[in-house]
Amino acid sequence: MKDCLDVFNAGNTIDGIYTIKPTNWTGDSFDVFCNITDGGGWTVFQRRVNGSVEFYRNWQSYKEGFGEMDHEFWLGNDKLYDLTIQGDYQLRIDMVNKDGALYYAKFDLFRINDESDNYKLSKLGNYSGNAGQPTA
Repeated sequence: MKDCLDVFNAGNTIDGIYTIKPTNWTGDSFDVFCNITDGGGWTVFQRRVNGSVEFYRNWQSYKEGFGEMDHEFWLGNDKLYDLTIQGDYQLRIDMVNKDGALYYAKFDLFRINDESDNYKLSKLGNYSGNAGQPTA
């Protein structure tokens, strides 16, 4: 399976940790957290819960990823790049405020460049959601 959409399409309907291998990934298969909401198949690449994992880190940490899939983590820029170059991906950002209200922002296209271009955001599509219109 190359991403969480493949996981979902294989009949998995429970959020959790699954093993994938993107098409162009040259390393071993790796674990990701798949979120099966809003149509299913979302590959979670960052999760912050309570601040127990320090996110003030160096380039190498963000390149490779850190944290624990079942808690707070960053998947890794290399993995995120190889995921997003496989095709057209969407981006969904879920946020909960201090009162517990859920907000989300969804973009219908999302892609980043590789390390040689500093993992720059290369595509960000149209916005929908209830988090407020983003600014340019």
